[in-house]
Amino acid sequence: MEFNSPDAFLAYVLSTFQPYLNRLVVVGGFAVRLYELHPRAARATVRVLRTFDADLATGNVRIPVAGQSLAALAAAAGFRPNFRGDHDPPVMKFVPATAPAERRDADQYTIEFLSPLVGSAANRSGKVAATSDIQPGVTAQRLRYLDLLLETPWSVSLAGLPGVPAASHKLEARVPHPGFFIVQKILISGEPNRLEKRPKDMAYVYQVASVFRRELNELAAEVRGRMNANPAWRKWLGRFTRMTDSLFAGPGAAGVTEAHRVLQAEMAGSGLEVPSPRMIHAGVSLFLESF
Repeated sequence: MEFNSPDAFLAYVLSTFQPYLNRLVVVGGFAVRLYELHPRAARATVRVLRTFDADLATGNVRIPVAGQSLAALAAAAGFRPNFRGDHDPPVMKFVPATAPAERRDADQYTIEFLSPLVGSAANRSGKVAATSDIQPGVTAQRLRYLDLLLETPWSVSLAGLPGVPAASHKLEARVPHPGFFIVQKILISGEPNRLEKRPKDMAYVYQVASVFRRELNELAAEVRGRMNANPAWRKWLGRFTRMTDSLFAGPGAAGVTEAHRVLQAEMAGSGLEVPSPRMIHAGVSLFLESF
């Protein structure tokens, strides 16, 4: 199974799981790519980071089987499950059936299902609640703050995605509300197991702020209102504010310099202007100032 671009892979994945698109939200790097196609988006000023991971989020309830199961659809499309870790149920990803079983390359296309981690990460016996069954043969990795990405998602048509088959043009994918995407990326960057991913998360924060730069105040107001109305999320809002005071305090702050380093490496040799730390700080601050 070969794809000539990440866009083509994304369209193939969404076409594969078309019966379930009303239950799934595209998160991660592919969400940032899809934001560019939304009618409310401004023209992108930076190249979106390349990604090979299709992360599909769903809630904490089992997804009813609609005709064929997610596992059956994946198998028919040429994917096989790949398990890792010693959790019960194990963490799983779908990879191309032709991919080597013993290792995962950085540029190997994968599909992973995610669901929110609510409450304690471990039960009374100490067992870590890292995964959940969402359908027979399919598990979702549970992540803190993921429920923010499921709040009032937006729809995006694939018609504007270059190189996708005409049959996929009619498809619409759901993506997180951009304001919640920014908040969730900053919150989860503080989790111990996300430290290595934090620089890329910070780059995503800037990219989303740049794509929706014309209406950041409105997006921030929507998020602030919904988080203040939810007692659990109100606590997260306080943590978010404290984290941004550190990560984006100025052009030399950690979140800014990390985002700049990632964008600089990604855009090397592209001929495009890499945003400076001052530009990154200014862009993200337009959103943060509304909190």
